[in-house]
Amino acid sequence: MARLRIAASAVLAVALAFHLAPPTVRAEAPLPERAAVEFFEKDVRPILVNRCQTCHGATKRKGNLRLDSRASVLKGGSTGPALVPGKPEESLLVEAINYGDLYQMPPKSKLPAAEIAILTRWIALGAPWPGSSEAGPKPAGSPPVFDLKERAKHWSFQPVRAVAPPRTHDAAWPRTAIDRFLLARLEEKKIAPAPEADKRTLIRRLTFDLLGLPPAPEEIDAFLADGSPVAYERLVERLLASPRYGERWARHWLDLVRFAETSGHEFDYDIPDAFRYRDYVVRALNADLPYNEFVTEQIAGDLLENPRANPAEGSNESVLGTGFYFLGEGTHSPVDLRDEQRRRIDNQIDVLSKTFLGLTVACARCHDHKFDAISTKDYYALSGYLLSARHDHAFLDPGDRNGKAIAELRAIRQAVRFSEWPAESAEVPAGPRPDDASASVLFEDFNRTSFDGWFVAGDAFGQGPSRPGDWRARRDGPETRAEAVAPGHANSGLVSDRLQGTLRSRTFRVEKKFIHYLASGSAGRLNLVIDGFEKIRDPIYGGLTTAVNSEDARWISQDVSMWLGHRAYIEIADGAAVDYTGPTAHYLPGDGSIAVDEIRFSDQGPPPNPPGRSASDRLSPRSERDVALLAQYRTAEEKLVPPTLAPAIADGTGEDDNVHVRGNPNTLGETVPRRFLEALGGLVEPDSNAKTGAGRLELARRMVDPSNPFLARVIVNRVWKHHFGEGIVATVDDFGAMGRPPTHPELLDWLAARFVADGWSLKALHRLIVASSAYRMQSRLDPESERIDPTNQWLHRMNVRRLDSESIRDALLAVSGRLDARLFGPSVPVHLTPFMDGRGRPGSSGPLDGDGRRSLYLNVRRNFLSPMLLAFDYPNPASTMGRRNVSNVPAQALALLNDPF
Repeated sequence: MARLRIAASAVLAVALAFHLAPPTVRAEAPLPERAAVEFFEKDVRPILVNRCQTCHGATKRKGNLRLDSRASVLKGGSTGPALVPGKPEESLLVEAINYGDLYQMPPKSKLPAAEIAILTRWIALGAPWPGSSEAGPKPAGSPPVFDLKERAKHWSFQPVRAVAPPRTHDAAWPRTAIDRFLLARLEEKKIAPAPEADKRTLIRRLTFDLLGLPPAPEEIDAFLADGSPVAYERLVERLLASPRYGERWARHWLDLVRFAETSGHEFDYDIPDAFRYRDYVVRALNADLPYNEFVTEQIAGDLLENPRANPAEGSNESVLGTGFYFLGEGTHSPVDLRDEQRRRIDNQIDVLSKTFLGLTVACARCHDHKFDAISTKDYYALSGYLLSARHDHAFLDPGDRNGKAIAELRAIRQAVRFSEWPAESAEVPAGPRPDDASASVLFEDFNRTSFDGWFVAGDAFGQGPSRPGDWRARRDGPETRAEAVAPGHANSGLVSDRLQGTLRSRTFRVEKKFIHYLASGSAGRLNLVIDGFEKIRDPIYGGLTTAVNSEDARWISQDVSMWLGHRAYIEIADGAAVDYTGPTAHYLPGDGSIAVDEIRFSDQGPPPNPPGRSASDRLSPRSERDVALLAQYRTAEEKLVPPTLAPAIADGTGEDDNVHVRGNPNTLGETVPRRFLEALGGLVEPDSNAKTGAGRLELARRMVDPSNPFLARVIVNRVWKHHFGEGIVATVDDFGAMGRPPTHPELLDWLAARFVADGWSLKALHRLIVASSAYRMQSRLDPESERIDPTNQWLHRMNVRRLDSESIRDALLAVSGRLDARLFGPSVPVHLTPFMDGRGRPGSSGPLDGDGRRSLYLNVRRNFLSPMLLAFDYPNPASTMGRRNVSNVPAQALALLNDPF
């Protein structure tokens, strides 16, 4: 009975926490029209243009049908309307693309299933088509043609103004400048602000807002008993200082960067160590990292000269921010790699622009933006930054522990002496060449002192290719022996075969049918990354990764004939790379080494292998002192620790992208230099001419420059939205012409300017907002105020808000006493119900209660999201979600009653 009472109490507590809006209060729904228009421009229009309008456009009108405007589609052709808005099952277009009995279109071949699904969904949405009267009115002031200067007059592109808080007749109600801005508008509308909420309501409101958890009973009692005039302020400071604050607000940020720990699609492959990005965000928010620095780390944390250190471990913290680029969905085995690369970059641009700028730049992939001051060239200017970068697994050396051990190993290497050296080790071995030299192109021979032209990650490959006199230590039972190493090799075993690392070549165009590597080793792998696709596996891509397991130098060949004309780069990997060849993704083993002498391109098979040539020869120490040094070498080697890895971005060959005509990656237009958006000064000193490499650091500096009017406005609006339930700009991810104008533009600019003046401090912004009288208002309805302001856009009361899915689950754990307060660490496997089935399903289920951890620490598997969280509007991690859907459906009540958790 006691257990039943506890369970009942838990359900009751959450039911009370779950604020059900009264029937007379209507929460304004998200803007489906804006989302539908974006869906049309990004997904639907390219299909109609590329697949349909050649035969059904302005030039040709087969069957008297045109598919180049909504009116023409509704009018239809000889057999009637092509579609019925909202009814795909009654639409001839859907019947035709599914190859029905009447029509089979396109006639040459059926559309891919994904494109059929897009067109079907478009019709189900009512077939929105921007610019046509049937799709709804055009935004006010939207010009009929693309005029950058005219469109840049939109309010959001204007500099943040210096505004003073207005004077109000009521001098008693305002506590802060925020209140004066709001009260001035309320007085204008002749509305009185709602009374202040009681203390019990305020502590619940504050605790859920700042921590995402209910206040404990003893905390409520203490606050109610505190008669001090600064009791509220002390409560705010206590909550902001709590480590739970970072967890709560990290979840809001993860919505923006579509955080997930698997790639989705068919096999739902893991994104190894994605949880490190989540933990990075928690630490950054708890430390109140200035937002401009936080953004810089997201965009280019791998390029900072003085990165931040993890406060506990001393490892590189800044590089972790760049992991957000690669948290998106990914196809496991795409047929068209150029299209897959374009989809990946398109998603990265979409997340980058919406999250930091509140702009839908991805809508300009196929054409100049239909509404905003964003051109197609702007899109491909940003695309160049991502085309020039690579997916990486960053090495995080805690406290430079390995760095100190490596320095010790190198010092021993300099001191030890050997009795004699094999004569052939003093010069570069003459590797065999193809009979016809003109048929072979030498790409690399490593016969130099550095890795010029290669991008180095990790410590395994040392400071450059092997040189005369180099040797490596090998473990031989209880002893350590030494072997001479031939010079002119990229060799990962020079310092220690326990180290891991990767070499990546410059980007090149595949122009020969074969790539030949003269290589040796015991645990390395050679990868060819084509068009940025790193998930290398069968059935299509298995030949692009090759294990190296031969102590003798041997030619290893990759047949790349089907990739002629594609862009690619080579990875020489010793551990630290992800192996996708099995049913699950995992890192390669770290012990072992790989050595590559030269790399050649040809249209022929490989040259003959070197006869009887070994990559190394055993050496004898010169004296007992040298024997002792080798023993010290092994002791020093024991100090090495396996690297901590995390998803990140890394620089590659700097490349400017071409405009893709109509968004088609196979139809290239003019080249666009890498730069920021033209309307925000992106044509001044193009970034691609400022630095070599990708230029992302220059991009980051331009984005965080105070002259950029979007960065501060967008983030203060997001914080405001999470405190008041509605943003000053309701469309928090779209500050463009298709978004909503600000209800209080002067307040928005004042907040943005104050935010920058306060050192971009998010905690200072929270203090400012929650200190206001507006934040402390009741949410009860006043009939007269509701008549004048039925949607509460002037904020005459606090909005009634629902708890999100994580707060509901975490509240259940908290009131039951089961909540585990541990911070950070690998995610808890998702609990699998019998109905969660399909490819990529984990082999085992996680605990029903998630091991008591907060919802933030549950493994986010794209194809196996928690059913309970989904019932309460947990977002699909596909792109930026600054405003979650809010629903009120029977499934939620049923989940609280019947869900096993």
